[in-house]
Amino acid sequence: MALTIDQITAASYPEVLTAMRKPANQWAEHALLRAMQKAKGIEYKPFGPTLEETLDYRRNPDGAFMANDMSDVSNNKTEVLTAASYAVGQLAVPITWSEGDEVKNPTENQKVALVKSLLSNAIETHDDLVEEAMFGTVTQGFLGFQNLLPDSGEGAPGGIDAATEVWWKHPIGVYAADGSDIESALGTAYDSAIKGSGSTLKPNLIFGGVAPFELYMASLQSMQRFVNTSEADGGYTTVAFREIPVIFSHFGNDRLYGISTKSTRLVISNDANRKMLDKIQLPTKVAWNRKLYSAMQLLTNNKSRNFVLTKGAVIP
Repeated sequence: MALTIDQITAASYPEVLTAMRKPANQWAEHALLRAMQKAKGIEYKPFGPTLEETLDYRRNPDGAFMANDMSDVSNNKTEVLTAASYAVGQLAVPITWSEGDEVKNPTENQKVALVKSLLSNAIETHDDLVEEAMFGTVTQGFLGFQNLLPDSGEGAPGGIDAATEVWWKHPIGVYAADGSDIESALGTAYDSAIKGSGSTLKPNLIFGGVAPFELYMASLQSMQRFVNTSEADGGYTTVAFREIPVIFSHFGNDRLYGISTKSTRLVISNDANRKMLDKIQLPTKVAWNRKLYSAMQLLTNNKSRNFVLTKGAVIP
């Protein structure tokens, strides 16, 4: 008796997923995800109802130099914010097939080819949606960088309002529309984020869309600093700013982000990472459905160590 599409799906999915997770294939068509993985900016861990991030830094507001050895010192109860709290983002990709597909693909080889096509498409769609969402605003609870690092430098990711808690603000800047000052703008934002020479917690990845990447490339001219020599044969796709990789994604826009992956990460659930859920029959249909499901969130425990540059107006 020939196997059904569902049986082949159950048997084939681990193999397809394993192949997709090989270093050469993992995030193969998704520049930001690939760069974050390489920079250790993707973490896999168990989830709870919310994601609690212990804050990397928050100064005690009552600390002060003493005028003399008998000066009063504040007796206020020390209330230092200890954690940022993030909701869990959820992503599902449906895989639906009909009884007609079973009939039209009667042999096992036909069914295997159909199933592998469906599974590969589902995984690629899943990863595409993640990268697209990271460049956007909030997507049904999943934060994009426009929410995590808004153009104003403020915002309230993790439940901490940077308009009130100014230590939570991240550096912002503007580069000229023609890119003439883009290297200088990056330098100012970067230096503001590292908060002093010798800092160990600093941005280690810069990314944006095609347009700002090309402006930065043009600004370097003969002093271009390429990184990742393994990409040389096909033409370099990564340049550097102070030894930091600068990459672009087709989902990017006119913004340039700089992040420290020690404090800002994409966190994915150990238990729900491209997980294949059970088959169900669709009501009133001669068809079945399974869903590829993941739980994840983009979060930070030190927003001030990141930065964003926006494009300035065109000067006539």
